[in-house]
Amino acid sequence: MSQIVTRYAPSPTGEQHVGGARTALFNWLLARNTGGKFYLRIEDTDQARSTQSSVESLLRDLKWIGYDWDNADDLMYQSKRVPIYDKLISELMERGLAYEAWETKAELDNMRGQAAIAKRPFLYKRQNYTHEQLAKFKDEGRKPVVRFAMAEKPYYFDDEVLGPKCGVDADQAQDFVIRKTDGMPTYHFAVVIDDAEMGITHILRGAEHLLNTCQHIALQEALGYDRPKYAHLPVIEKMGGGKMSKRDQDKLIRERAREWRDAHGEIVVDGVDVEKFLSDKKSQLETAEQDKVMAVIGMERRELPEINIADFRAAGYLPETLNNFLALLGWSTGDDTERMSMDELVSRFSLDRIGKSSAKFDRAKLTKFSTEAFEHAEPQRVFGAMTDWLSVNPDSPLHRCDDDQLRTLLAMNTGFHVLAEVEQKSTLFFEAPTEYDEKAVAKFIRKGEPSGLEHLRTSREVLAAVETWDTATIEAAIRKQCEGSGAGLGKVAQPLRIAVAGGPVSPPIFDTLAFLGKDKTLTRIDATLAALSETA
Repeated sequence: MSQIVTRYAPSPTGEQHVGGARTALFNWLLARNTGGKFYLRIEDTDQARSTQSSVESLLRDLKWIGYDWDNADDLMYQSKRVPIYDKLISELMERGLAYEAWETKAELDNMRGQAAIAKRPFLYKRQNYTHEQLAKFKDEGRKPVVRFAMAEKPYYFDDEVLGPKCGVDADQAQDFVIRKTDGMPTYHFAVVIDDAEMGITHILRGAEHLLNTCQHIALQEALGYDRPKYAHLPVIEKMGGGKMSKRDQDKLIRERAREWRDAHGEIVVDGVDVEKFLSDKKSQLETAEQDKVMAVIGMERRELPEINIADFRAAGYLPETLNNFLALLGWSTGDDTERMSMDELVSRFSLDRIGKSSAKFDRAKLTKFSTEAFEHAEPQRVFGAMTDWLSVNPDSPLHRCDDDQLRTLLAMNTGFHVLAEVEQKSTLFFEAPTEYDEKAVAKFIRKGEPSGLEHLRTSREVLAAVETWDTATIEAAIRKQCEGSGAGLGKVAQPLRIAVAGGPVSPPIFDTLAFLGKDKTLTRIDATLAALSETA
């Protein structure tokens, strides 16, 4: 085998799940490690659910996360290849290896029910229709599917991860659909044709496709194709068990929406059956529908668990951090190394280090990875990430900042986990407090002799006299105030924090006042003195 060729072949039916990103990453790493090729293919045969917007989202996500593909000028879309599939299906039918099947969904369900009653697995085999039955089906306007006739023999293959003799015995083989009633090929048929024509040598995909491989092998044998090497990747599970799913997001929205409804009454959202969503735990909302419901109940997307690539980008992770984390979901270096750059991942990746056990998506570990990555990243890299984060968060108040102000905010807010936290910690610069933390007021404003309120009045006079409004000058003035009164810095700084931020927490106080500006600082102090005056 002269060159390894891998592929990632998603269906554009919605947002790209992080599990798909892991699959794409492993395929990309194998190709890059061996000097091979990595191709992208759009499997859009589900015409009812595939959309161009999902295609655009897919391409955007893959570019952001860093998986470049080698067929950028010749991207394959299955929907554009229907004549190729039809020709091959016709040839299989002429050879007696495929046939039309006319059962309705209800009839198939009945056949499954009969098998269950007989306590045997349901395996579809060719039905012998009479001429009268065929005429009746056509008169009813039925449209047939086309099924591939599986030879009754065992189908086994050696998996690069799971080992030898994966597959099914002869008594488990059943005929399967290769063309649907709408004329489009099924995934099982198109994937085999496309892999062969693209010269794919290695197929890395999720373990849920393991048994599908037997059907694909049968088609490869019937069509005279070479068999690629298969590697089925371990399932990614949540720490508490179960697959990561968009349902996790819907579950949280449903809980919060019920709480809101109980407190405020009916939730009315244009184009969304909210009551059905609330009453049916299996009901799911599209992303746009989620946003509509959350807008009514006062919930933000950042409160949801990240599931899709776009979620992680919108939260403000570095793509290289996410890749580092995803690479360790089922693969290891064989030593204690965990922190790796993309180049290091490429150089160290190999199929023999992929494990068989399910991988756990440890969000605490990802948070730690992300925090440390930002701490060690060059300032210009963090700034670039911030500008990218702003591009997918158009409503962020940080859009009001110029480049120098953004750099200042990043420098002030050290120790953040994701870029969204920089915005959260910077809200005070854009919104004056309308209420004050009661415990902080009691501790830092009311107590002491002189009280925190008296220190704040003095600070107001000191700051009003500052002519050069920068961090160093402000700090010098406040420290001089402390020396004059004999008060510790905390006795003076905390009332200032409460005045400008509404509570006892802010970025470094002198940086905060410098960034806020003299006019806003004095205005907020005045408002606080008026609101919290002991004589009021």
